[in-house]
Amino acid sequence: MFKVAVIAGTPVDTQMGVDYIEKKNSEYELPVAYPVYMPVSGSCDEQLVFQYSSDEEKRRRMDEIFDEAESQGIRDFFIYCNSLSGAFDFEPYAAERGVRVYTPLQVYRDLGHSYSRVGVVAANNLSSYNIEKNLMTTNDSIYVIGSGNMAMVHAIEEGIEPEKIVEDLGLAHMLSYMEACGCECLVLGCTHFPYLKQELAKHAGIPLIDPADEMFERMTAAAEN
Repeated sequence: MFKVAVIAGTPVDTQMGVDYIEKKNSEYELPVAYPVYMPVSGSCDEQLVFQYSSDEEKRRRMDEIFDEAESQGIRDFFIYCNSLSGAFDFEPYAAERGVRVYTPLQVYRDLGHSYSRVGVVAANNLSSYNIEKNLMTTNDSIYVIGSGNMAMVHAIEEGIEPEKIVEDLGLAHMLSYMEACGCECLVLGCTHFPYLKQELAKHAGIPLIDPADEMFERMTAAAEN
């Protein structure tokens, strides 16, 4: 078993990432990865400000986190936050440091091969833009219908029941709109949003895509090699 730093925007989604890896571990005879909790910010509002901060400020904070992780012998970094992975360019940074990094945006590049019209719901429109940009790296004719909605993030952070969030925020109507626009799938473009996946699935006639599963597979494959 190896250690992996779980880096996300807030304490809530970082814990979700830790819980996700622990759940995946339970599917194996022996645990695969030991997740280490490393949030970037103290709240979703602080994280939003951070994502729009200067490159120098973002790099300074990443240096702090990666230095701490590497001091614990960690070489693998699981970026469990869509908007964060779009706000900071992790791949060249990881190559510079000689470590491995796994982000949702890596998964979206491959997703472009499979669909021609994709719906995206993200935490904010910076994240929605970066998801679209990465989808287009492998399919420049892909058509994306995107939405950024911090209200969903706030409701999840407050622990409101999924059924109530879906009802109060009109998310069934959002799904109907995406489907009416011809979307072949809906990308859950925020790592908070799998919290709503089961409830959303009741209203969805298209697949709901969570990139975390592919990220985990890539991480375990890299560890085996």
